[in-house]
Amino acid sequence: MSVVNIFESSQRVAMLTDSSLYLPDGTICAFEQKAFAVESWNGAISGRGDRAGINVALDLAERFGSFDEFIARSAPEIERWHRDAASTAGKGQTVIEIHAIGWSEIADRPRAFVLRSPIAHRTDEPAFVWLTHDEEDGCFYHSMSALERWRLHRQGAEPGTDFDAETFDPVRHGVPMMEAQRRAKGDAAYGSQSAGRHLVGGAVWLTVVDREGTRQGVLHEWPDAVGEPIQPAPFDDARWPKILPMDMGPAWDFDRFKRALDGEAIDPETFALDRGRLAVIEAASPPAAGFSRQQRRAAAAQAKKGAAHAR
Repeated sequence: MSVVNIFESSQRVAMLTDSSLYLPDGTICAFEQKAFAVESWNGAISGRGDRAGINVALDLAERFGSFDEFIARSAPEIERWHRDAASTAGKGQTVIEIHAIGWSEIADRPRAFVLRSPIAHRTDEPAFVWLTHDEEDGCFYHSMSALERWRLHRQGAEPGTDFDAETFDPVRHGVPMMEAQRRAKGDAAYGSQSAGRHLVGGAVWLTVVDREGTRQGVLHEWPDAVGEPIQPAPFDDARWPKILPMDMGPAWDFDRFKRALDGEAIDPETFALDRGRLAVIEAASPPAAGFSRQQRRAAAAQAKKGAAHAR
């Protein structure tokens, strides 16, 4: 399974992809570029899932004279191909997720779209339809745990907090994001071979589309090797400041943050802080938790105050 991150600003679309190909057991078998520039119009194709889906989309893309025409007319042909292929396929990867980025002559700006075959965990989303990222303010990136988002914020690279599509910097923000996704393990949503394995490797490829054209290049390389599984380096906790994803007061150490997260005082999606619940958690924390006597008394008072308001 590949990783694709896309940030669509008013002036350009930036797409980040990795380059590792691997066997069902997670062993790397080759390195290959996964985003492909289209020769017949200004743009590029990438995706995840069955590689044949990208190949079909790229072949179709070359038959159209513009990005706008491709987006308007290609979906039924992709669906027809996929349903025919799935009906005769055996066990293995059959899900497709195709990304198309390009310069829209109609909108006079860059645009990004995604098309997916039916996926079990996306039942609320129409299949075989080109969808924009407008609801996400032009940002598309694969989900990360609350812990990894907190780590990204410590590096000044948390999406939606430290940058948006307009301010995205591929090196400053994109490489740390790809490192976070590299540390994560895949699930079975896109195929059984993805479950429990590290799947982001090889190199970070950047594809940029703007009014002037399409450009591609390597931003970062990892020490992965053919014949071995992907082995991401652990996060260097000592290198980065200990801060919270939101302004919650003085910097916290990781243990305190983890207790608050586990105790549901912090919403893992929005990082909103429930101070009353936090006070209860900290009032009950053992001395080894690292709070001073004064901090513990203050937490106990806050917890008592919260209980009184709850009555």
